[in-house]
Amino acid sequence: MGGTVDILKPTVHFDGGQAGRIVVADSLSFYEHDSWLNDVALGASFSGRTTAAMALRGGVKAWIAHEGGPGKDEAGIGGLPLSDQFGVPAAAVRTMEARLSGGRTLLAAHIARANNTAKALGVREGMTGEEAAHAMLKAKPNVRRTLEGMTDEDIHEMAATPRGKIYAVWSSSRVEGKHPNDVYCLASHGARVMTLYVLRIAPRGIICNDAGMGLDNSGCEGLWELDEHKICAATVSTDSARIGDVMSTYNDGVISAANETAKKAGVFVGMKAADAAHKMLELG
Repeated sequence: MGGTVDILKPTVHFDGGQAGRIVVADSLSFYEHDSWLNDVALGASFSGRTTAAMALRGGVKAWIAHEGGPGKDEAGIGGLPLSDQFGVPAAAVRTMEARLSGGRTLLAAHIARANNTAKALGVREGMTGEEAAHAMLKAKPNVRRTLEGMTDEDIHEMAATPRGKIYAVWSSSRVEGKHPNDVYCLASHGARVMTLYVLRIAPRGIICNDAGMGLDNSGCEGLWELDEHKICAATVSTDSARIGDVMSTYNDGVISAANETAKKAGVFVGMKAADAAHKMLELG
């Protein structure tokens, strides 16, 4: 699994020398642990607070991601004002023009929203992601940050039964060990990168956000891969639950897609996420 993650790490799309680089990845999570202080980062995650925090921790000088709906309370773009607080340019491309977990599709997609810091550099709605990234090269080199207390990355126990537990956490990347008897309600998307982290913890089931589905319904395509591992998997509509909000998937979510393993457990489109999570516990 580690090798697969390495393959998907950021690659250089454009090297502007002293002006910096434009780097592309299938997820903003791949910018979290290294330094990218003179780089404009494109990552095919939603543009929420939790994903913005990952880019900011890596110190990127600007970033572009996916609009993710923007969904309930416009949570899919909540990271744009967060980045403004630190003077970091940020923008989101239109939901249906780019793939979740498809970094290079951000280049041709058009900008839907930009924060004030990005607008000051000339980034405008309707630009392509590539045009916006080149404008962002004018940003100053950045620094790495911890952002402690600015996002909820704790694991919350929502229910305990004789068959297993239900947890809420924004991403399964925050979970350690194997959990074959448990179900996780995630606040991240259901695209391909999601499976890299879910397979490491091997839960009984997961429920995540569809991020507005995106190009080619990529926001839920990770569900089908989890079918191969007999893991129940479903998404909730981004209009029903705030993407990136740890508690919202379980408390607010309404199922928008389910894989065959989840359907066998009794999960169906239109079901409340909390009910679906309990159904998943019953399978096994």
